[in-house]
Amino acid sequence: MSWVFFAIAGTFLWAWGNIFDKRLMTRHLKDPVILTALFSFPSLVFSGLLLAFIGIPSVSGWVAFAAFSAGVVLTFALIPYFRALASEEASRVVPLWHFSPLFTLVLAVVFLGEVLTWSGYVAFALILAGGFLVSTRRIGDAFHLSHAMVLMLLSSFLFAVSDVLLKFAYSNNDGFWGVFLLTSFGATLGHFSLFVMPGVRGSFSKAVSNGGAAFFSLLALSSVTGIFGNLLWNLALLSGPVTLVSAFISFHSFFVLALTTGISVRFPSFLKESIEPRTIGVKAVAIALMASGLWMLSAR
Repeated sequence: MSWVFFAIAGTFLWAWGNIFDKRLMTRHLKDPVILTALFSFPSLVFSGLLLAFIGIPSVSGWVAFAAFSAGVVLTFALIPYFRALASEEASRVVPLWHFSPLFTLVLAVVFLGEVLTWSGYVAFALILAGGFLVSTRRIGDAFHLSHAMVLMLLSSFLFAVSDVLLKFAYSNNDGFWGVFLLTSFGATLGHFSLFVMPGVRGSFSKAVSNGGAAFFSLLALSSVTGIFGNLLWNLALLSGPVTLVSAFISFHSFFVLALTTGISVRFPSFLKESIEPRTIGVKAVAIALMASGLWMLSAR
């Protein structure tokens, strides 16, 4: 059951990455496309180092295509996430990734042959209820969904596609590092492909030239936590069922809620989010609903 540790540790690193992402978006860079493009160079450096250590991977055609595509899809899943993060609190945006296991379950049925049980449908209801609750701005305004929910649905779907592609690749290949390297190359290409969009190169140059020590420090921290979080998540996908691994995203929400609350109390100048007892209670109930649904998935 080592995959359980890898999944939890990966989400912990991602939670820290979300904190750094939020700071970057609120203080330094508003355009999510430019921010995603900025990660191209850390991704390239990491891929290059990985290639130097393990050499050219020996992977069959379909496995290589799945692994490479998973990396590309993962990159484009970040753009709607950053757009949501720019307009909403991190602790309210990140739990919406709980929709990703729903998409994973459906895709796993179609492409991996997994069969749903009645507990799976109950889990759907719990996760959807929790996601709906956490995406509303106020309990009394429950039917006014935030724009972040639509963006995070798209991001969640793309992350689910990436996970299913990776599970297919790991299930049909001996070894870990070759698949992971190809996924890293795919993510790097996805990042660099953004430079073909109008205005991206100019905005990128401006962001780099105007960025100070704080900007590059946050970018480095976000890159490191994201890369190693992905590494741990991939190790979990290697040996654990994709449906159950995806369920452990509930720990991600817990870590984000705990970190944003603690930082808001101790270091409000770095990150300030709503910490009224009622607000924390709503978020905690929403996360508990989603975690209950994900627990049912893991226990089925």
